Amino acid sequence: MIKSVSLHNEVLYNQYLELRWLLLRKPLGGIRGTEIDSMESESFHKAAFDSNGNMIGVGRIHFSGNIAQIRYMAIVKQFRSKGFGSKLIKELEKVAVKNDIKKIFLNSRIKAVDFYLKNGYNKKKSVKPSFGDIIHYRMEKIF
Repeated sequence: MIKSVSLHNEVLYNQYLELRWLLLRKPLGGIRGTEIDSMESESFHKAAFDSNGNMIGVGRIHFSGNIAQIRYMAIVKQFRSKGFGSKLIKELEKVAVKNDIKKIFLNSRIKAVDFYLKNGYNKKKSVKPSFGDIIHYRMEKIF
């Protein structure tokens, strides 16, 4: 199940940020706080939950003009390749379409490129990572 995460629901939002940090920043040596940026309040946040109601995935989308960017996408390891990531990205894309966005881009870690290709994104170019030194690729999808 995919749910929206509101900044106003402090318990759920803090759980969401904790999972974001655990999956994306802690493995790279990031301290708490590195999972947050200046676009939090302007973004749409979504989380994936397993059948027991445990949060197992996170993702975010924000807009800049008529272009959207997806960031902070991650699924707990044992739940990968089970469709949760694809469901999560589809929900983020729905937010973009409802807001008349025609182009979404993201910067994918090299190990996730195939996932995004399977979900209709095109690999464009290598980009400097926003955190750590893992190779990233800019990927885009046009609607």
